[in-house]
Amino acid sequence: MARQFLWVIVPYLSLVLFIAGHIWRYQRDQFGWTSKSSELLEKRQLRLGSLLFHWGILFVFVGHVMGILIPESFYTALGITEEMYHVIALA
Repeated sequence: MARQFLWVIVPYLSLVLFIAGHIWRYQRDQFGWTSKSSELLEKRQLRLGSLLFHWGILFVFVGHVMGILIPESFYTALGITEEMYHVIALA
């Protein structure tokens, strides 16, 4: 039961909370919803961190989409074993 909660319920709960939070913030402060509102790009110390964070999110998203859309037969045709696939995914 705990495994089902952790891997089935929590991801959907997080997604719903993410979307609901964005809708709520947009409704409450529509004109303050910019990068300048958090001064994230204004502070010189945060520029590198912000850039790396957003590139990381992009790589994670693309990795998940590729993992869902590319069939397993494609990887076996290339000679990639399941263990190699997981090592590459972790890297």
